[in-house]
Amino acid sequence: MTARKYLLSLLLSIIAFPCVAQDGVVTIEGTRIRGDQEVPTVLYLVPWQAPAVQSLARPDERLMLQRPIAPLERQEFQRLVSYHQYFRASVEDGKTSGRPDATPE
Repeated sequence: MTARKYLLSLLLSIIAFPCVAQDGVVTIEGTRIRGDQEVPTVLYLVPWQAPAVQSLARPDERLMLQRPIAPLERQEFQRLVSYHQYFRASVEDGKTSGRPDATPE
């Protein structure tokens, strides 16, 4: 009985080993970007569809008050400040272009 349990656990570990040992890297074949320091290659990515969200909605103030106070990372804080500046400017101008980094039309 013990040998059977040992054999069963050995088989399960062999079957489960490839799942654990799989590489977490995703490789996209067919795309190569080459360049060097003297002649750098620049690649511009342009979306082929319009974004699903056309404008940013203001967050509900009640939800903001219900969130617990927690420390912020510097990048997240800068993102929130840029959103605040964008919303303030859009209220003053009366225009909304849909993105905080977009130039007004």
